[in-house]
Amino acid sequence: MSMNFERFKAINDERMNYREMEDATVVSAYRNTGCGDGYRLYLKIDEATGNISDATYTTTGCGFGLVALAMATEWARGKSVEQAEQVTAEDLESMFEFPERRKNYPQSAVEALRKAVADYRNGTGIKPEDRITRAYAMEQLKANGHLRGEKLTQVILENEDLSGVDFEGADLGHAFLTGCNLEGANLRGARLRGTFLNNANLKNADLREADLRWAKLTGVEIEGARFEGALYDIGTRLDPRHTHLFGLMTQGTGKQDIYLEKPATAASTGSSST
Repeated sequence: MSMNFERFKAINDERMNYREMEDATVVSAYRNTGCGDGYRLYLKIDEATGNISDATYTTTGCGFGLVALAMATEWARGKSVEQAEQVTAEDLESMFEFPERRKNYPQSAVEALRKAVADYRNGTGIKPEDRITRAYAMEQLKANGHLRGEKLTQVILENEDLSGVDFEGADLGHAFLTGCNLEGANLRGARLRGTFLNNANLKNADLREADLRWAKLTGVEIEGARFEGALYDIGTRLDPRHTHLFGLMTQGTGKQDIYLEKPATAASTGSSST
């Protein structure tokens, strides 16, 4: 069976099931270590029946990851927690056929859904106090004129215009800042560990002393940006053309080698939580 490109495009254009769920029973974070993409699954579970009444997701990933997660959340709705624990890639592919070279995407979506169920079982999902929404962040910015020192862990601000915003000392650990305009922003001393900054505009931004361990900075624009003293480690991902930045930064504790982003391959796999 060949892939349905029209349906693929429609799912991506509509962003099927892509949204934060403020009243979720569990919010689970998953990171695909093969390609570095971040997934977040939201499950609302009816405690009386044990069934999943709603399921949504957010992701920093590409169109194939989005479709796989759309299928996973669509499949999960109405299923029991026990059924969701047994989900397989074949279940998702019965709803959408992926090309042979993209079979890793439904498998990653399955792993993310199973992890969400395990987080529900074990109480190990993202804590309610750490479920910072886009609306909260933007309200704080409007009220105070800055986000200095704010706790913004896990926040999703993809493609937001945050040019010139003062984030000094803010905790943006594992935040989704993909595609954001951060030109001239002050991120000095900010905690950006595990944060997705891929394809962001960092022109003239100040990232001195920022914690960039496990941060993803592929595709960023860095003209005029300051990186002196920022922390990096094996998980800090940069385009090869930006490797000179490591000479300005300080290596954090841990392994001594550096991860350089390579061109995406069809078979990139692997998974872990953020």
